[in-house]
Amino acid sequence: MKREEKNALSRQRILEAALEEFSCKGYDGASLNTVWTKKGISKGIIYHYFKDKDELYLLCVEACFDALTEYLKTVSVTLSGPARKQLQEYFDARLSFFSVHPLYLGIFADAVFRPPAQLLPEITVRRKAFDELNISVLTKLLRSENLRAGLSVDTVVEDFRIYMDYFNMRFQMDFSAEDSLKDILDKHEERCHQQLDILLYGVLGEHNES
Repeated sequence: MKREEKNALSRQRILEAALEEFSCKGYDGASLNTVWTKKGISKGIIYHYFKDKDELYLLCVEACFDALTEYLKTVSVTLSGPARKQLQEYFDARLSFFSVHPLYLGIFADAVFRPPAQLLPEITVRRKAFDELNISVLTKLLRSENLRAGLSVDTVVEDFRIYMDYFNMRFQMDFSAEDSLKDILDKHEERCHQQLDILLYGVLGEHNES
């Protein structure tokens, strides 16, 4: 086996072990000691390929968001029908991704709901394509609908981004540490979908009188 191939396999083996560790325990609970003890990977080999715990964590975050974004890009081009139906299909696809890739669930939940503060700028960079895809899907839906007079697609999108920043911050504060990661994600996706539905269609029923 060539040196380059051996190096690539070694890096991949370490990344897979780190992905499992971070997914199960999150950044705060994860330990590289566990990686080299349970997986039989020497400490020296890990630090030969990777600088520290932070670098390994960020690579796992990057792998998670890259895979999720590519999956959702494929889904987004198949969306059709009324905007409400497309939204439901898109959010269903976000959840179905994690049922197929359960290890990424822990990485996603940790990076989104309880990110290590010192790594937040780096996490933001690594999830940028995912955030941009979500905005592009919303923008496409808005352009297929008639907006109220005086509103523009750009204005609605910007207001939604501001609101979702606040929503995610409150969600981080409110979720129970006793909930499973799946329950946390299910609750987040349900509430996020609900908030987007309210943004698009309001809160008043069809038969409310002025």
